[in-house]
Amino acid sequence: MLGCLIQLLTKPRGAHPSSSNFYRLSLFNFNMNQSQIIAAALGKPLWSTDSFVPRYRSGECGPWRINPGGQIVHDWGYVSGPCVLAMLPSLARKVESPGSSGGRWETWMSLTPHEIESQELGFRHAYGHTVIMGLGMGWIAANCAINPRVTRVTIVERDPDVIRLFHDSGAFDSLPDDAQQKIAIVNADAMEWRPASTTPVNFLYVDIWLHLAESAAMGQVSRMQENVQAEQIYFWGQELAIYAAIRRASKDPAAITADAIGQAVNDVIALPLLVPHDLDYANMIEAVVQNRIARRLRVEMDIGLQTHEQRITPGT
Repeated sequence: MLGCLIQLLTKPRGAHPSSSNFYRLSLFNFNMNQSQIIAAALGKPLWSTDSFVPRYRSGECGPWRINPGGQIVHDWGYVSGPCVLAMLPSLARKVESPGSSGGRWETWMSLTPHEIESQELGFRHAYGHTVIMGLGMGWIAANCAINPRVTRVTIVERDPDVIRLFHDSGAFDSLPDDAQQKIAIVNADAMEWRPASTTPVNFLYVDIWLHLAESAAMGQVSRMQENVQAEQIYFWGQELAIYAAIRRASKDPAAITADAIGQAVNDVIALPLLVPHDLDYANMIEAVVQNRIARRLRVEMDIGLQTHEQRITPGT
C-alpha cells in the first residue's frame, strides 16, 4: 500500500467534528513523486502554494506544541476544494479532557490548503504599517514582511508561551534580513491594544479564533477597529460574514455579485474591509460557500445588528 498506514488525523481548526474526510497517511519514506502517485490514486489534485512557508523546529512551551508535519494528507481547500498535499507543520494546544489525566492535543493552526487559502488575501493586499492580531505560527506575518508594499509588521499576541515557542522554533530565521527587520512582536491583548500616535495602522489582519465564523468574531473585529483605526481590514473568514450580510441586505440573497458585496460591506458590516479588485471576489465567496455546504459545515455567521456600545463589548 505504497508503504503507508492510513489513520484518522485530528481535524484542522474549522473542520466539522463528525467529518471523516481528513486523513493522515504516515509514510515510512516519501517524496514528491510518491505524493503525485497517491494523489492520482485518490483522484485528487496535488496541492501546492507559492507563498513562503517557514522552516520550524519542533518543540513545546506550556500547553503549546509545534508539530513538524511531513505526512501526506487529504484535505479541502477553503476555495479550491478536495486535494492532496504533503502536510506542513501545525500548532497544537493541550486541553483538559474528561476521563484523561494527560489531556488531549487540539489543533489550533495547521498550514493546510484551508488555512492558507483563507488567509492569503491578507498578505497579498497588506501595505504600509500592517498589524496582525494573533501570532499563531507566524506564517501570515512572514508573508506580509516579504511583501514589498509592507513597511512594518506589528504582531499582537497575548500568550507569552506562544511567543516563546515561536522564537524557539526559528520560523523567521529563513526570512531575508530586510523582512526580519520589519517585524516586531508585542505581548498584549488584541482586544485592548492601540497603536502609538506616531505609528498609525494602514492594514489590520485579524485571526484570533480556533474556529472559522465564531459567533463573537464580528463584534471582536469591530472592537479592535475602534482601538486601531486601520485604513483597511481583512479577517479570517470574512467571506462568510460578507455572505451573511448579503443575505440580510439584498433583495435577491442568492445572488453574490460585486454590487451586493459592496452594499453588504458598506451598509451592513460598516467596516473598511478589503474587497479585492484583482480577482473575481464574488466567485471566490460563492466557492467558499459551496465548499462548506459540500462538507456539511455551517455557512451562516452571526454579524449582528449591533449598537456602538455592543460592538465594543468583549466577546466570550
